[in-house]
Amino acid sequence: MPPPLSPCGAILRRDDPDRFLCALFAPAPAREALFTLGAFNAALARVREAVTEPALGLLRLQWWREVVEDASHGRFRRHEVAEPLGRLIAARGLDPALVLAVIAAREAELAEEGIPDPAGLETYAAASAGGLMRLALAVLGAETPAAVSAARHGGAVYGLAGILQAAPVLAARGRTLLPRALLRAEGVRLADLARTPAGEGVRRVTRVIAELAESHAATLRGLLPEVPREARPALLPAALGVRTLRRLRRVGFDPGDARVAGPRLGAQWAVARMAWTGRP
Repeated sequence: MPPPLSPCGAILRRDDPDRFLCALFAPAPAREALFTLGAFNAALARVREAVTEPALGLLRLQWWREVVEDASHGRFRRHEVAEPLGRLIAARGLDPALVLAVIAAREAELAEEGIPDPAGLETYAAASAGGLMRLALAVLGAETPAAVSAARHGGAVYGLAGILQAAPVLAARGRTLLPRALLRAEGVRLADLARTPAGEGVRRVTRVIAELAESHAATLRGLLPEVPREARPALLPAALGVRTLRRLRRVGFDPGDARVAGPRLGAQWAVARMAWTGRP
């Protein structure tokens, strides 16, 4: 039988099954490091849902910044994710600036005015999902220039596709990460995003962001032949983003269509195919 999961592995499997699946394709010695990074990201993702006002969320992000600062001085906080993250930073000599950049990216989720435009959303996705891929490259020891560039584009693909897929659920909770200017231009209200089937305005908004993500996917494909094999586990979430984009196009850019998620076996195959062939 396989050994029991660590606390970070269990958190990742529960809160982010996509990244848990991708981490399983890493070499065994690197998996725990990827579990730790993923659990850290899951903790950041929960901040907005856990607070009633943005200022409280900013305080929680500051706490994580202090975790990183403490780790750089050999101090580790007793916490199921913060302690293993701090020890990982210290043991691998991770650049604290890379970790802090992932934390800073989450501030966009707390902005009361929302993300302003598609360029801002693109920056957010590349900094959050792409920043996590960049950290994964560091723990895998695969930080070639092509791999670092691929992480930024792959993160944009996965992040933007995930935002589109989650849009109806977030809207039902009274939130959205979709660009406010684009929503206004298309006459789309928050309540419209939660409706199924989606109206034409929602489909047009979805198409704009999906095509932005597809442009990053095209750049990623051009980079992947130059990326070393050992870097692939860091980039595997991009395969799931590409799959989501294909399915969105197939259903006419309706993010609430159940066919966008599709069977879990299909997601597993998409990750396995990229792990084996290097192509999303």
